Amino acid sequence: MRPIRVLLADDEPIIIRGLKKLIAWEALGLSIVGEARDGKELKQLINNADPDLIISDISMPGFTGIDIIRDIHESGRPIKVVFISAYQEFDYARQAIQYGALDYLVKPVNTGQLEQVLSRAVAAIREESEGERNKLMLNHYEQKNRSVTIEELLEQLADGNRSRAAEFIRMAGRADRDFVTVCVVETDEYDGQSSRWKERERKLVTFALSNIIKETVEAHGNGYVFRKGERFGILLQHDAPGEPLPLMQDLHGKINAFLKLKVSVGIGRSVHDIEHIDESYTTALKALTRRYFAGLNQVYAYSGEVEVPGEYAQEELKKLQEQLIETLQSLEYDKLTPLLHRLLETLKQQAEGSRGKAVSSTYNVILQLEQEFAGYGIEARIQDGLPQPLLEMLHEAPTFEQLGFELEQAVSRIAELLAGKIKGRDNVQLSRVKAHVEQHYADNITLESVSAMVYMNPYYFSSFFKKHTGQNFKNYVTEVRMRHALRLLLESDLMVYEIADRVGYNNARHFSDMFKRKFGKLPQEYKQSYRNS
Repeated sequence: MRPIRVLLADDEPIIIRGLKKLIAWEALGLSIVGEARDGKELKQLINNADPDLIISDISMPGFTGIDIIRDIHESGRPIKVVFISAYQEFDYARQAIQYGALDYLVKPVNTGQLEQVLSRAVAAIREESEGERNKLMLNHYEQKNRSVTIEELLEQLADGNRSRAAEFIRMAGRADRDFVTVCVVETDEYDGQSSRWKERERKLVTFALSNIIKETVEAHGNGYVFRKGERFGILLQHDAPGEPLPLMQDLHGKINAFLKLKVSVGIGRSVHDIEHIDESYTTALKALTRRYFAGLNQVYAYSGEVEVPGEYAQEELKKLQEQLIETLQSLEYDKLTPLLHRLLETLKQQAEGSRGKAVSSTYNVILQLEQEFAGYGIEARIQDGLPQPLLEMLHEAPTFEQLGFELEQAVSRIAELLAGKIKGRDNVQLSRVKAHVEQHYADNITLESVSAMVYMNPYYFSSFFKKHTGQNFKNYVTEVRMRHALRLLLESDLMVYEIADRVGYNNARHFSDMFKRKFGKLPQEYKQSYRNS
């Protein structure tokens, strides 16, 4: 408890010295903070020393005690005054009592009198001080309770309870403004992921964030801040339609600069009265969802409903999924990156602004890949080594960009697992095809018949065969037939038309042309030159 501050005043220095020695001031909780020799000096000390109690001669040069106490009374300052007077000044002292003097002492002052008066003064000052503190505390609690009540009313209004509008206006007053807009502030760390802060740190961050939001809104005027879970709601009452945007951009910049904190801000559609702030709040949340697709740590103003892309995105998505499967099957991984970019752009369009739809569609793409390649035995290994189930990872991706990264990682894992399986299977299928051609080169071998044998469509088989052998299938069959034709030509006495028939040509002339193209001479010429060599 701080000591009571005392000023002593008398035009006789001996009186002041006597008063100082008369009692133990500190023991009574008193501290002498100044001494005055006349009324003028006392008046100056009152302004400079901020006393709680004055003990003064009632009659002094410059200003009398009555002049001093009249000034104190008119200024309303809570200073107690005790006067010292001579017998002949008794009536004068009684006049001072009328102006609020606590008491008066008749010279010469003795210890008992002074202690008694000072005890009363101390009690009065302490009591008034306590009362003032209680009053301030009561005002503080009243203001706090009023703020809490207004916040609760705003929460209920934001939830659609329009019956609370009248009570809010009664508590907060009616602002003469044309528009009402609700904005929403949310830290990006809270959204869909565990907080990077411990509980105590999170409370400090929330407290600091609350302070900077309230300071900015209060500086604007006609604004209120309320909480909705981890979000901060801001009610703005304003005249210009575009007024909330620069204010929220200013707030966003301050939060970034002073708190080093990433937040996203959604600005709702402006309405004309308090009753409909639930509409503004709902559109502020819709504006906030744009951060998932457009990026975190930005200010988003509501700009109307998301345009539905129609059936185009669905059809395009189906086509791109088929291309993705073919690309993985053919091991043409250089085509994956541009294909995935197109696929992600189509997934974004197909999501129609819905985070949940984006996640489910992306997960379905991965499931279809797993099902398509189930025969390779890789579906159980796609999620090996992941820190949590794949669907949870997709749900917790804070942005569509991160969702796309998770899709690319899943496709990369599928491609890696598939490569080993396909290469092994391809070698088996390739050997089977070559063995078939070696055994049946004399038959009518077609691309369709051989591709069906290995369960591929002709188009895919053609690219598959060329990729693994470096030549197209038709040329390979011709190579095999010419090799066997040369053997028969050199090792037998068969006629050219007989050799042609045995290696799969029913036209001897066409066979001869193909032979010359391959070996540079017609069959008979080649045989003759071989014998002469």
